[in-house]
Amino acid sequence: MKQGYSAYKSTNVETADQGRLIIIAYDVAITQCKMAVEKFDDRHLIEQRTKHLLKAQDAISELLSSLRLDVGEIAHNLYRLYDYMLRSLVEANIKSKKEKVIEVIGYLEDLRSAWAEAIIKTKQEKASNLKFQDMAV
Repeated sequence: MKQGYSAYKSTNVETADQGRLIIIAYDVAITQCKMAVEKFDDRHLIEQRTKHLLKAQDAISELLSSLRLDVGEIAHNLYRLYDYMLRSLVEANIKSKKEKVIEVIGYLEDLRSAWAEAIIKTKQEKASNLKFQDMAV
């Protein structure tokens, strides 16, 4: 059963558009950060906490590497924010600062929400443009 789910997830990622891939990266980062937060209060779970934080860092690194810095100031601002989040997660792990991870979760959730809204608006605009083009023909 687990293999079937993995195959489904793999196919979902392989066929996703760019916007959906961004949402997936945010979801992975958020989930891994939340799982890491649960491990901060037990010193026996440091290794598991570290694994979750590394996976979150990988997802944020994917978001960072997908930026097109040639398109404007927003990309540069996102770059700085992603960089800050990466450094915060490293600090959280080294210094056992759960509040740093919680701060990063807040940023990630806000950004995910903004991206999801932008994707919906873009799809609506495309659909509206297609209807307009059909009417003009």
